[in-house]
Amino acid sequence: MYSQLWHVGIDLCQTTIQLVAARRSRKHWHLCECWQHPIPNQISDLSENKKRAILLDILVQWRRKLPKNCQVSIAFPSLRTIKQQITLPEQLTLQQPELGWYLRAQAEKLFPLSIEELTIDYRVINRSAYLNGVRRSEILFWQELFQNSGFILTAIDVAPCVLRYLARLAGLPDESWLVHYRQGEWLWSGPISQPANYNQIQDSDITTLNQLLPLLTETNTSQPHPVYYIGDDHQSQAKHSWNLLQAFQRYSITLPHQLGDYVIAAA
Repeated sequence: MYSQLWHVGIDLCQTTIQLVAARRSRKHWHLCECWQHPIPNQISDLSENKKRAILLDILVQWRRKLPKNCQVSIAFPSLRTIKQQITLPEQLTLQQPELGWYLRAQAEKLFPLSIEELTIDYRVINRSAYLNGVRRSEILFWQELFQNSGFILTAIDVAPCVLRYLARLAGLPDESWLVHYRQGEWLWSGPISQPANYNQIQDSDITTLNQLLPLLTETNTSQPHPVYYIGDDHQSQAKHSWNLLQAFQRYSITLPHQLGDYVIAAA
């Protein structure tokens, strides 16, 4: 018998790991589950074996509660990735696979780590190439972890960037800033025409949206883009705000008290 595919997003925060499960129903998204589990503070500083044991135990418990037909995406903190932007020479007319080889050679010069240690992703817009790199060992760690827990890992992305996917479902304009606050940190993603303009910082020095706004640097435009804020706490400085339920037309669960904390996992 056919069972409908569930899409599962997982987000590793500072003190919790979170899961959001959803399924598509015709043109709508149905919010099915929102779970979280506490993890030790600064889990990234633990040995790989200890970290694997803690996370595997949580993932196995979750996998048992979910239907068989599901696939998983995970968001990496932007602090675990490195990025560069390069301008392509006017005379460069390479196609694949030559373009990929050229960009890998440029990444070898620009990134502080050996290209052999990294998994590189890139996007080309007009004459600009936007490169993102993450340690290959980090990718392998999560692939093995999900495989051992019974999940099928289908996508890995960067936490601030996934805000854009959720915003599109909520009908927000592509050319806008997306700002999110959760569990002691700020995340933001720039307009779609500025794919490298994203970041993630702790809130030790920045406690209000007004303090953050100067960091949203515009490029190649005379008109500032609108800023959309998402979070459970009210920011009086926000001219535009939105909440997670705008991306889901249906839900059949008791919503968490702090639903805004699940934004990255949902995205």
